Amino acid sequence: MDKKDELEKRLINLKLEKRQLLLSGKNTNRIDELIKEVEDELKENQYTEEN
Repeated sequence: MDKKDELEKRLINLKLEKRQLLLSGKNTNRIDELIKEVEDELKENQYTEEN
């Protein structure tokens, strides 16, 4: 599995975890930061693949 697939899988898992936190009324700040980091890394990875 390449890095992009791993990052996409991690992003999906983080979003599912965030959904559970939201449904239980808990704070999502930490998970939001992790989601942003993974999304940024995906964007960087996409940029480097294009060049």
